[in-house]
Amino acid sequence: MKRAVEATSTQAAMPAPAVMATGEHTQTTDPRNDPMRRFVPTPYTACLPVMGSTVRLETNNSKLLEHMVELFARYPGAASGHSTFLWRIVVDSDIQVGQPWPRRSAFSGDGLRFAHFGQRNFLAVDIEVREGLGVVSESLMEDKLGLTSPFLDNLFCLTVGALELVPLWANCVAREHKGVLLFGGANNGKTSASYAAEKLGLNFHADEGAFVELDAGVLRSWGGFWPPTFRPEALQFFPDLKDRTNPCLHRDFVVYHLVKQRAGSSWGSSIRPLCCLFLERQASDVPNISRVAHHDLAKLLAESVLFRDDECFREQQATVLQALEELPAYVLRYGSDPAVAAATIRDLLAAQDHSDPGRELLGTHSIPR
Repeated sequence: MKRAVEATSTQAAMPAPAVMATGEHTQTTDPRNDPMRRFVPTPYTACLPVMGSTVRLETNNSKLLEHMVELFARYPGAASGHSTFLWRIVVDSDIQVGQPWPRRSAFSGDGLRFAHFGQRNFLAVDIEVREGLGVVSESLMEDKLGLTSPFLDNLFCLTVGALELVPLWANCVAREHKGVLLFGGANNGKTSASYAAEKLGLNFHADEGAFVELDAGVLRSWGGFWPPTFRPEALQFFPDLKDRTNPCLHRDFVVYHLVKQRAGSSWGSSIRPLCCLFLERQASDVPNISRVAHHDLAKLLAESVLFRDDECFREQQATVLQALEELPAYVLRYGSDPAVAAATIRDLLAAQDHSDPGRELLGTHSIPR
C-alpha cells in the first residue's frame, strides 16, 4: 500500500518527517536556461534510513520517492534521526532516452564525484558540502531495475565514505548475524556460491558490495539494496533462476537480476564477519583450502576496496582494513561447481575454531577444525 505524502518546503531547517509528498509538481523553469536543473523545485521529501545513517531525499517526482522509500525501508537509520547527507534527484521529462541504459562514465577529484549515463543523465556528489545531485530521464526512471542499478547504487557508492562505511568488492553469506566475507575477481563464483549457500539454509546477505564499519570496536558489514546479479552461465547451474530473475540489457551484454527473494531475508541488518574467504575458480580439479598469510591478506584486502576514496577517508579505511586483517582468512581453489564453495562457507560458519591452518578439502568439503 502506498504511503501518503504531503508537500513541504525544501528550505525547511528541521529534518523532514519519514515521508512527505502530494500530487505531481509541474516544472516551471525553462530547461534551456538551467541545464543542470539546479532551479527545478523538489517538493517531495523523505528521510531515508541508510545502514545506520539517515539521508534526506528531495525530488520532483512522487514515483521515484516511493521507490526509494521502499528500497531503504529495510535499513535502520541514525539513532538521532537527523540526516547527515542530502540527495536531490530531478526526474526530467525533457530528456528523451530509450532503454537500455546508456554507458556510464565517471571521474572524481578534490571531494567531487561525477558519473554520467549518456549525455544528459548524471550524478554529482560534493563530499565537503555533503550533498548529491542527480538528473535522470523520465523514461529511464520508469525502469525500476535499471534505476536501482546502475543509477541509485552509483549514487550510494559515491556517498558511502561520508556515511563512515568502507566499500569492499565482496559478497557476504551469513547465519544468525555472523558471516563470511567472500572475495575474488570477476568470474570466480562469488554470486553463484552465495546463491548455492542460500540453498543450504544460509542467508545470501550481500552481492557485489559489502560496506564495512568499525562500531565501538566491533566490525559490522552491510549488504547493498540492489538485487543479486547473475551472468547467463549461472543459469546452467541453477535452472530455477529462470523463474526468479529478470534479464537486464546493459548495451552489449545481458545480466539477470534476482527479483523474487525468499522470505526471511535479513539484507537490511548488519552482520559481524567471522572470517574472509578468497575464491579461485578453475584453479584446481581437487578442491583445497589454505590459510592466507597475514602479510598477503593486507595486500588482498587493499586490492578489494571498491574504489580509491578521498584523502579525508584514508584513516577511516585504514582502521577498518586493519581490523579485517585480524580475522582468519582462507583461499579456496576449486573447479567450477559453486556447491563446493557453498559447502565450504557452511563449514566456516559452523566452525568454532579458525586457528588451525587449512588443509585439503575432502569429499565432505569439511574445513580444518
